[in-house]
Amino acid sequence: MIGFLSIFIIVLIGYYVQPIIFPPKPAEPSPVEQQNRPATHKSIRHETIQTEGYAQYVDQPLTEVEMNFGEPARIEQSGFFYETRIYPLEKGSLEVNIEEGTVVSINMFSAKSESAPFTFGMTNQQLAQQMSLSANFAVSYDEEPVDIELSEEDMRYRPLIAFDNGTFAIAFFDAKKDRLLGLSYMNIEMLLRLMPYQINSGNPLSFLVQESELDWMVINQQKAQRLTEVVNFFRRGQKLPAYSFQTEKESHSQKLLDDFLSAPEDLLSDERHEEWLSKQSARLNSMPFSLRPEELDQLKKINGLAKDPGLFYSPVIDPTFTVFQWLTQNSYHEFFSDQQQEQIDVAFNHENVLVLLQEANQTKDSD
Repeated sequence: MIGFLSIFIIVLIGYYVQPIIFPPKPAEPSPVEQQNRPATHKSIRHETIQTEGYAQYVDQPLTEVEMNFGEPARIEQSGFFYETRIYPLEKGSLEVNIEEGTVVSINMFSAKSESAPFTFGMTNQQLAQQMSLSANFAVSYDEEPVDIELSEEDMRYRPLIAFDNGTFAIAFFDAKKDRLLGLSYMNIEMLLRLMPYQINSGNPLSFLVQESELDWMVINQQKAQRLTEVVNFFRRGQKLPAYSFQTEKESHSQKLLDDFLSAPEDLLSDERHEEWLSKQSARLNSMPFSLRPEELDQLKKINGLAKDPGLFYSPVIDPTFTVFQWLTQNSYHEFFSDQQQEQIDVAFNHENVLVLLQEANQTKDSD
């Protein structure tokens, strides 16, 4: 009995005293937990495709363009430190924007031409079968990161494609038929200036107006003509007659535009006027301003033009690019698909545009 108790006491002492005298070594951390884990909010790197087609000319000197396309049919000043060289295509046009002797962007529309990897008339689905379309773009400009995000509507009608030479293209699809109607190629700087997408971090770039040594009356007329040409190209593709172009002497849109710009506070509410002033001072194309239907109706009513469909939009830096944007949106698509109006009346004032659609004037003598 005494032997049993002695053994039992020794066992108890060993069980309780040993951990105190000889504490266990801490367990080694798991190798898995030591691995570096990516940040959960890190920007998604967009995919790039091989550079081909007109993307090869972006960021190249003007001489590269001239070697392949020769002399342009027209050269126009933008008023924003770049010039536009226009080359006719079969049933379309090629516009090359040049800044300081370098190609910064290219606009293209045509009924027949191909521009690898794009084919005019293709659907968004056909494009997606050829390449992976990204919704998030992590880019940098001047060593500053910029995160761009495309909405579902952007992905469907205005997808952004990145080439492996650092340039980009926006493919514009018709809002009704889902067919490719226009292409804009550009470098990163031009993308940030024309920015049609949501920016989650970083900033778009403002456009500086070139005030000196330019005839803005001529520039405004040229932009009005170019906007009309692109709209009429679209209408011919819709099997609709082309609009006739109002002359400046007959222009009602110029009167409306001048009236609004001279005293916007007379037409807009205090809140809307603050919005207008804010966007005018910023000069950012990612922050467009358009007159609401009731505001434009009031402006037209004052000038006796209540029946004429119209729109006011600002800023318009590149008229062709803006028309491409409009035609990917239902409201603007329907506006320019009007079958009753026969004339288009376009007025520009720097980056501001006002468009009216009108019935043809009956000016012929009855005799």
